[in-house]
Amino acid sequence: ILNSYMDNVDSALDSVKNVEVNCSHLSAQIQTCIQKVGIIRYNAFDNVGSNQSYSIALLDNNNNGVVLTGLFGRDSSTTYAKPIKKGKSSHPLSEEEKEVILKAME
Repeated sequence: ILNSYMDNVDSALDSVKNVEVNCSHLSAQIQTCIQKVGIIRYNAFDNVGSNQSYSIALLDNNNNGVVLTGLFGRDSSTTYAKPIKKGKSSHPLSEEEKEVILKAME
């Protein structure tokens, strides 16, 4: 009976080790998943109302990700995507984009 219990303990220890390895793997993986989101709506042009333009920041735990901006006018709309690395971009950012990145990082 004692040998049977020891086998069960060994099996349980192996299961715990597998769970620890999987947990460690998931913990590392989750650092690169989107965890921080910020969004603002605003009027990009004087002749358009209802805050139709927007900026959205989608960042991981390391403040890497993307900021998406949609500018809506009466005759056209434009969408921009700019990469973000450590909370900064190599592309020029508008004031709204800077604001939404800070909002996401809070």
